[in-house]
Amino acid sequence: MGKKESAELTTRVQMARLWKIVAIVQNEKKVTARKLAEHFEVSMRTIRRDLDFLRDQMGIEINWDADEHTYLLDPDFTHIPPLELGEDDFLLLSYLQQCISQHSETDIGRMMSASFKKIFGLLTGTKRWEEFAQYIHFRFDECLSASSRREDKIFRILYRAIRDRKVVSFDYKPMRQPTKSYTVEASLVLMHKGRWYCYGRVAGRKHIHLFAFARIENLKASALSYHYKEEDHDPRRLLRHSFGVAISSDPVENVVLEFDPKVAQRVKENHWHPDQELADLPNGGLRLTLPLNTTLEISPWILTWGPYAKVVSPPELAAKIADTLKRMLANYDASHSVSKAT
Repeated sequence: MGKKESAELTTRVQMARLWKIVAIVQNEKKVTARKLAEHFEVSMRTIRRDLDFLRDQMGIEINWDADEHTYLLDPDFTHIPPLELGEDDFLLLSYLQQCISQHSETDIGRMMSASFKKIFGLLTGTKRWEEFAQYIHFRFDECLSASSRREDKIFRILYRAIRDRKVVSFDYKPMRQPTKSYTVEASLVLMHKGRWYCYGRVAGRKHIHLFAFARIENLKASALSYHYKEEDHDPRRLLRHSFGVAISSDPVENVVLEFDPKVAQRVKENHWHPDQELADLPNGGLRLTLPLNTTLEISPWILTWGPYAKVVSPPELAAKIADTLKRMLANYDASHSVSKAT
């Protein structure tokens, strides 16, 4: 090894030791120089030189307690010295914090908030993130599921099972069916619009299934391992032909929608699907084409556009929307008749 390489290695070792010293002092509150020297297998002189460097050159307030012969951090010191962060960096941090704050009333949200404050402190030297986020606001239209307060336990069990490739078992209550018991090779956890979901391959079945946390009961991880399949853990591949979280093994077909000129610009301003296609119509309207294998979630979305959206294809979806509108109208006709009679 040449002198240059040896010097670089020595510098890296020294820097690693410096950061570990800070971590030890932070975690143990008080520590002796001898204990540090024994831990790193260096001399007391080296440790004292490191401590002087941390205090004098890097601004880390490590103080000497003459009575107890220990080193400790100043009570007002939170983390390592601040890095130079620009406006773009604080914009990102503000976005992340506000994303997390939407879930502050849930177990997972509280866990993420505590982690965010720690990471923010490591990057900036302070936990006072509010000072950097008071001029910008991100609004997230999400509602929390009824199971939010117990999702932390479900999340942790599923995460560890996926990481360790272990099979899980649980009871599940579908929308309009009795509760069933499942044995699942869980492969992915996903959060969408404030709700948590798990994807996994049910034992003895070919296709991946979707499970909502809110309907999972009696979740347990087993000691049984499963064979890792990379495609099962790829969200882009899993959700490529989905409009939200619902997935299907049905063939992909194009959903073609036409929008009135009054809303065409608003449709253009949003990206609805990774493989969407947009085409201007002669009347100023817009045609949107989406390759989907399930229309479960796009049907209610189409209805939100009211009379300004029309389904061109597939015909089955157009008939479904028309039938929904007829039943909605019947509800209002019935309500109108009742109010008129009274």
